[in-house]
Amino acid sequence: MKIGSLYSTSVELAGFFLLIVLLAAPMAGAQEMDLPAGVPDRVAPESDALGIGLGGFTAYPKLGISTAYDSNIFAIDSQVESDARFVIDPSFAVESNWSSNELSLGGFLSSSNFADNTREDKLEWGVGTSGQLDVLEGSNVKGMLGYQGLTEDRGGIDAVDTSDPVDYGHLQAGLVVNHRINQLTLSVGADFQRFDYDRSSQKFRDRDLWTVTGQGGYTFSPGYSGFFRGEFNDRNFQNLTNPLPLPAAPNTRVSQDSQGYELVVGVASEITNLISGEASIGYFDQNYDSSALKDVSGVSYSVALEWEVTKMTSLRLTASQNVVDSTSAGSGGILYSNVGFGVDHELTPEAHLKFDFGFYNGNYKGVDRDDDGYRISLGADYRLSRFVHLDLLYSFEDRDSNVAGQDFTRHQVTFGVRLQY
Repeated sequence: MKIGSLYSTSVELAGFFLLIVLLAAPMAGAQEMDLPAGVPDRVAPESDALGIGLGGFTAYPKLGISTAYDSNIFAIDSQVESDARFVIDPSFAVESNWSSNELSLGGFLSSSNFADNTREDKLEWGVGTSGQLDVLEGSNVKGMLGYQGLTEDRGGIDAVDTSDPVDYGHLQAGLVVNHRINQLTLSVGADFQRFDYDRSSQKFRDRDLWTVTGQGGYTFSPGYSGFFRGEFNDRNFQNLTNPLPLPAAPNTRVSQDSQGYELVVGVASEITNLISGEASIGYFDQNYDSSALKDVSGVSYSVALEWEVTKMTSLRLTASQNVVDSTSAGSGGILYSNVGFGVDHELTPEAHLKFDFGFYNGNYKGVDRDDDGYRISLGADYRLSRFVHLDLLYSFEDRDSNVAGQDFTRHQVTFGVRLQY
């Protein structure tokens, strides 16, 4: 049996088993729907940050400076090039400290410069805001808006092979309304995303993504609740795809537009005072307007579980499966699944170690491509003071594909300092 098939089956069984375990255990409060992650989440202050008081707000400035070695900067399997890079990453976060209602602002600027391959230099930035309005007791409205100028990771699951880095803009806006009636919490949300690629050769990837979600959560007793969620999405591409491969007629281009839905049941649990987590399982279906592109459907699952083994050590378990838009001609979507675990250990109050392992599979629907890969990372964080942190991180990735030229291995070592207030 191919490792990807074995992996997929194992993850589905593991996700189902974890869901059963969580359902059988006492749980924390009812599930309230939250906003998707944005710029304020990326620049959120560390737990030990002091902050600068600004009336009803607190500002948290931060500066990251790091240097790194990358053994395979293009994430390819032949003519591999290694290089060193220098990164400077200033950011800020501003958070309200009101008794009710919330408002957060954030921004970042990240500059990466390579020693030899200067064409790989990149400058990323972003600004965003999020907030919560407490309308009535048990009711709130949450909103977010942000824009980021980003560069695609060379080793991403849907990355394309190009001579220059792929830059794109990401606009995101979201709104969520939560209302609690006794033990029942009802939620509805809408999310809009726009992806706009700079290079003309990548304009076929420009798209708008609309998502509408409804959710109901119920607290059966103090510490026992579950939820049901339904989601509908519409993916609207601005341009036609690249030419389809044979047996399609030469220069055949189609629309990659699609509509899809996802239905899941889940829990947010506290199994004991040492084990907590979230899990959901359900079904999803993504349908493409063009008959030349194969629909994607299957089991949907998401697991995030944390176990505090001792006061010094904690163990994390994660798993998920969803649909990722494909860049391979002839494939509309990728069935992307991953499973992983991590360990956090506190050597001393100032020194922390972190280990992560993850395995992923990308099944490109409609074409003969299947990618398996795994990532390993080992990091250390040392706090010189609440204002200065030192970081050391080693990571390794290995990807195995049945398509020639898509395999690669990659080692990266990063050392940096984080300054904060």
